[in-house]
Formats: sequence, structure tokens, C-alpha cells
Amino acid sequence: MKKWQKVALSAVTVLSVVTLAAGCSAGKKNKATTDNKGAVQISFSWWGNDDRHKATQDMINGFEKEHKDIKVKGEPSGFGDLDQVFTTRYAGNTLADVTTLLYNWVPQFGQNGGFYDLSTIKSLDLSTYDKDFLKFGQVDGKQVAVPYGQNTLVMYVNKTAYERNGIDVASLKTWDDYAAAAKKLPEGSFMIASPTWRFPVTNWLQQKTGKAEFDDKGDLNWSEQDYLDGMTWYKEMADARVFVSRKDYLENVGTEPVSLATNKKWLDGEYGGGIGWNAGITSDYESLKEIGDELVIVDYPIAKGGKKVNLLSKPSLLFGVKKNEKNPEQVGTFLNDFLNGEEANKTLGLSRGIPASSKAVEALTKNGQLTGFMKEGFDYAKDAVKINETPFYEDGTLTTIYTTEIEAVELGKTDLKTAAKNVYTKTKEQAAKLAKDYKLK
Repeated sequence: MKKWQKVALSAVTVLSVVTLAAGCSAGKKNKATTDNKGAVQISFSWWGNDDRHKATQDMINGFEKEHKDIKVKGEPSGFGDLDQVFTTRYAGNTLADVTTLLYNWVPQFGQNGGFYDLSTIKSLDLSTYDKDFLKFGQVDGKQVAVPYGQNTLVMYVNKTAYERNGIDVASLKTWDDYAAAAKKLPEGSFMIASPTWRFPVTNWLQQKTGKAEFDDKGDLNWSEQDYLDGMTWYKEMADARVFVSRKDYLENVGTEPVSLATNKKWLDGEYGGGIGWNAGITSDYESLKEIGDELVIVDYPIAKGGKKVNLLSKPSLLFGVKKNEKNPEQVGTFLNDFLNGEEANKTLGLSRGIPASSKAVEALTKNGQLTGFMKEGFDYAKDAVKINETPFYEDGTLTTIYTTEIEAVELGKTDLKTAAKNVYTKTKEQAAKLAKDYKLK
């Protein structure tokens, strides 16, 4: 199989334009935006929660102390309307100098010089990244974005809750083992909570077929029968209470992509485990630790007939530089410190999950920040056999297709065969549209 070609604080009060002789990789002079003290002004946008905002601003403050000639304007936001905000800013040419990106924005907006070619910025060191991993951020042979961290789907369970119900975690090797163990659970309890049926089914089908859902041209690798097989297996597991039923999930969690950490059924052990991206599972661990329960990473079961784990993997987020950047070397200096700097990464910690830069991982390990449960997830994901997905996986339309059809099945509004046909047909149509939009062919 071919691999996918992977992968607002205070306003400036005074602006002046000066000519810089350095900082342009093409050898031309650039116009630099400076403050009244001569420092070059750059901006950085990101989204997240209050903890991430604080860690990022603290890192910016530390950077400015070490680089008196560069001022960084932070542009934090929440998680809402990310697509709309980015699209509007991109169209209006008002992106921050360094912008946080979702995976699917890279091929969609990075075509024809849509972002700055990072490989031309001398102050940015990307040698700390695996070359294949950097391909996630490449379009038309140019490094238009750098992926921050690698997200891999892992499975984890509340060992304490399992043991309270007479279940030995070490004995669970296959999905049949989980189905048998689920019989020991009280009514209303489930072995594993997954925010979407897509997570377990995608992993299951990757194991069965040895292929990702889409190839590097955006064509479907899976047949209608594959979808039917995967959805049938998932329904069987949900009926056996291995996976939380969609009905129970909607009633007790809802439709928004939220953490389980504060959910009553999670804290009570009625949701006995989860499937999630390894970069974002710390909160689930910490919430159980506070009440004395132990969360552990477990080996992901291999589907019957499958030979490898073949977990789903993608970049957690990426950073790009706006296409008409006037201060590339100063921007590169900041981004390099953010990605590779020892003190910077100590300050940032795990606010964005585990970074992919070898220097960042070294700094976090040295400082004792990459330990325990997070390190377990990191080590497991690092060593597991993975199949990297295309950016299609981030597409909202595809997500809606999958969600709608499995909900219709579980709520008795349609049958599996019809649902699988709908998933296959609609997914194929949307993939063709995306392939055209992303110019994959």
C-alpha cells in the first residue's frame, strides 16, 4: 500500500516599515513590521482550553525575554467554528504569521503556494522530525506545514472498575474475550466507550483488509461488503455491551466531541474504558486517579483473520506560515523554539499532547513530564503498526454520514444492509468531491 504523502492580546499601537537585509531565503529584501523599539512583530494563532492558553502565553513570554528583537502577538481561541473562522481569514488574507491547522486544511489550502514553503526558512530546523511524518505537511513537493504530534488511536480501560466486576484485564486478548467479560457487568454498564463507531470499525477493517479506507488518490479501498462486515461486527459488539450503545451515549454524553473525564458514568465505572487519540487521553486518566481508580493502556485486539494491529494514525495538528510572510526568518526562529526548544517545551508541557520532535520529547522526558500513563500511550502508539489515513478522515460530511447511518440502525430506523450501502455510496461520492477539491488526481 502506498503511504499517504504525509505529513488576542494587546494590539500593536505603532507600526513602522524598515528594510531588512537578512531573513529572506530567496535572497530578496523584505519589509519587516516593527514596534517603536525596533522589534519585529509577528503573530501566532491557536485554539484550546485555558490550560493550553496559559502554557502557550508563558512560552511566548519566555521566548521574548530571550529574543528582544522579536515580539509575538498571541491570538488564542476556543474550539468552536474552527473551519469557518479559518476559511474567512484565509480568504481575507488575515491569517496570523504562524497559524494552527487541522490536517484537512493542508491539502485544501496549501495548493499553489497557499502557505509559505517552510523548507526555505533557514532558522527552522526540521531535522528533529521523522521524514515520513513530515510528509503529512507536504503539498506539491513543498513543506507547507509541520505536524506537531502524531495521533494514534489507542484503547485504555479502568482496571479498578474491571476488577470490581471480577474481570481480569490480563485475560482480555480478543474481542470475544471482551464480549464474554461484558456479561459480568451490571445492567447499564459497558466495557468500552467510543465517541464514534468509526474508531473501532476503521481499525477493525484496516486489520481485516490491510488497507486504509482511502488510497493516496482519494479512492475508496473498501467495498460495500467491507462496510457491511464492519458495521455488523460493531453492532454485535454494541449489543453485547462491549461498546457503549449509541442510544446510551446520546443520552449520557451527547453529540458534542467532549472528554469523558467529567462524565458520571465514566467516574462511576459504568463506562469501563475508551478508545481515543493518544495525545488527548490524559484528562480521562487524571479524573480516575483523583477517585482512586487506575486507568491502563491495553493491547488493541486484532480482528479475526487480521494479522497486524494496523491502528489508525494522523497528525494531531499542524502549523503553517502565511503565504505572503514578510518576516520568514523571525517567524522561523519562533516556530523553531516552539517545536524544538528545551525550555519552551518544558513550559508548553503536554498542553497539546506529545510532540513529534525528538528534541521536544527529550526535553519532556528529562524534565519528568513525559511519564506514567501518557508515556504508556506514547510508547504503545510509537511501537504499534499503523496505517496513516488521508485528510479525508477530518471531513465533517463523512463524519455525519457514518454517524447518521449507525444511529439509524441502533435506533431501529433501518437495517444494516441498507445502512452499509448508504455509507459506501455516500462515502464514495464525497471522497470523489474531496479528491477533486484537494487536487489529488
